[in-house]
This record gives sequence, C-alpha cells and structure tokens, in this order.
Amino acid sequence: MSVYKSQNSRFWQYDFQQKGRRFHGSTGVESKRAAEQVERDLRQQAALGLLDNASLMTLDLAAGRWWEEKGKGLKDSARLLGRIERMIAVVGANTPINAITTKSMTTAIQKRRGQAFTKSKAKDAKLYLPSDSTVNRDMIDSLRPILNRARKAWGATLPEIDWEELRLSEPKAKPTEFAGDDLSSVLAQVKPHWHDMIHFATRYGCRLSELFFPLADLDVADHENARVRLRERKGGDDHIIPLLPEDAAMLAARKGRAQAADIDTVWFREVPSKARGKPAKVLALKYNGAAIAMRRAMTRSGLREAKGMKGAHAMRHHSAMQILRGTENLRLAQALLGHADIKSTMVYAHALESDVKKGLAKLSRNSPEAPEVTPENTVQDQRAKG
Repeated sequence: MSVYKSQNSRFWQYDFQQKGRRFHGSTGVESKRAAEQVERDLRQQAALGLLDNASLMTLDLAAGRWWEEKGKGLKDSARLLGRIERMIAVVGANTPINAITTKSMTTAIQKRRGQAFTKSKAKDAKLYLPSDSTVNRDMIDSLRPILNRARKAWGATLPEIDWEELRLSEPKAKPTEFAGDDLSSVLAQVKPHWHDMIHFATRYGCRLSELFFPLADLDVADHENARVRLRERKGGDDHIIPLLPEDAAMLAARKGRAQAADIDTVWFREVPSKARGKPAKVLALKYNGAAIAMRRAMTRSGLREAKGMKGAHAMRHHSAMQILRGTENLRLAQALLGHADIKSTMVYAHALESDVKKGLAKLSRNSPEAPEVTPENTVQDQRAKG
C-alpha cells in the first residue's frame, strides 16, 4: 500500500500507478486502515477501467484531478485544500460524482452543520457548531467547481444540482465606508509598502484575492486606455476594470520594477541591501500577509469595534458606497464591482436609503414647531429685507 500522511492535512493520502497512469489525492479519512481500504477500492476501479469514464469517477479522484489542474495554483490554496477534504469526508471519498444530486447534498449539508468542533485542545473546551457561512464554503463552494470542470472539461454527464436551493442563508454584512480620518488611521497602522494597494482597493473595489493579478493581465502601455483583467473570481468569470491615468502611471512603474525583479505581482516591498552599492531586494507581497495586515489595521485603528470593519473586504464596501454616492447609478456600481446579479449591488443602495431615513428623521425632530420670535431674530430679518 502507498498511503501516507501529509504534514499539512489530517487526512491520509494515496498515490499509485495503474497501466502507466498516476492516481493520487486525499482519501478523506483519518485512519490508516480506512485509507488503505479507500486505496484498494480505487485500484480495483482503475483496473476495471471505470476511472476512464469521467461520469463514473469517484469524488476523491475527481477532487484530486481538479486540484492538480486548477486548485493548487489558486490563492490561499492551503485553506481551500482543507475545505475540500472536509467536504470529501462528509460526502464520501468513493461516491461516484454522477451519484451526487441536490437530494444527496441536502443530507450532506445537514450532516456538516451538526459536526461540532472545539477552539481549544483543553479537555473541557466548549463545543461549537460551524456557521452557515462555513458550511456553504465547505460543501458548496468546494464541490461546485470540481463538478463544473468534470462536466465542461472532462466530458462527464452529471445530474443538475440546484446550488441556490442548497445554499444556507448567511447574514449579510452591513456595508460601511471610511469617513473623515478613517482611511488615514488604517494607513497609519500598516507599513508603507501596503499603502498603494490599499488606495487601489478603496478606489476600484477589488476583492483581496483579485488584487494579486499576474503582470500579463495588466495593460498600462497607454495610460489613457489602461485596464486590468481580474480572473479566478467568485463567480468564475473574468472581469475587466478600466484604470484612471494616475493609477495607470503608478502601476506601470510598479510593473517595470516587478519585471526587473522577476516577480509576478505589482505589490512588493523593497529591502535595502546590507552590502554597500548593491540595489535593494524586491520581495513580492502575499495574499495571507495582506489579509493579516488588513485585519490588524482595522483592529488597531478602532474601526473594527466602531464600524464592524474586520479586514480587507471593508475596502470593497467603501468603494461601492463611494461610486454609488458619486454617480447615483446602480448599474455603474454593478459594473465596477463585477456583480453578475444586480441584487448583490442593491445591498449598497439599501445602505444609502438608511442614511436618507436618518436624515429625514433628524429633520423631523428639528422642525415640528415654528421658530421662536426673539428681538435678535427680528433685527436679522429686517436687515435681510434691506
């Protein structure tokens, strides 16, 4: 048997060859004996040629193939792998992908909702149930791209799944925006090499993962017609954002510096060389580092407690609110954010409606009675009339 335990996973992995073809991935189980049984089953399926038919492929094999072709190259891949493994453990590693239906996933999702966990290794640690958001990410957002690729790229014939019906209701975060010195407070809590990224995010509303676009997707040759293509987005489609000339100039300079340093992102920090006469070393910034820096900045600036701003996504909310305030055009806000459905953009319009209601209520409280007549008012009125 060739099962082994990966350092970054609690599940056993398998890796074997059959007729010159390699099969490898996660077994989705935590005991060695169970993992060996999973591998025996897979070997038997491979020997019978069942794995050559994409429709008959087991979930574990499909997930392993998707991971090799797509998953391991995505941002935050380590966290994504953990979600996939939790999904496989619930649905079943040996489940054929053509047996996964809306009904079977309903059962699997309810099972995942009931899996209690602790936040501490102490024996008397309190038990928690996963949030609906966590369940959605583990069970739907992990499985859906695997089945989509099996259908579109591997030719599998699979049942249609009603993903929207399966998705649990999540509490929507109330959109917030920076006001006054809020943004300056955030910038003061991070090192200068994050500043350009923060300014860019608050203007264009990119998700944090979208900010780490490859240099090839940035077109800044003509500053008046510059743009950036965002891939690997939440909805799976590409999204193009036009850039203002001043931002194009900033990104062009960064792109040139990144190319010279042989890194594939415009976001980097420069570390001065200790050797006299040698240029500074250019180090690429990473997604995880950005996420941590933004979370800490929101907490230390007091915006987490005051406005509920928890991290980098607050910059996307700010951008949406600003363009909606400035243009009063919901379609423009939708185009900037890249929402496939305008219902997603309506969240920001509802937030602005709340501001209007507060303003009306304030006016109502301040103007129910006629102004009091005083000698000072009378004199001012006479002067105004000339």
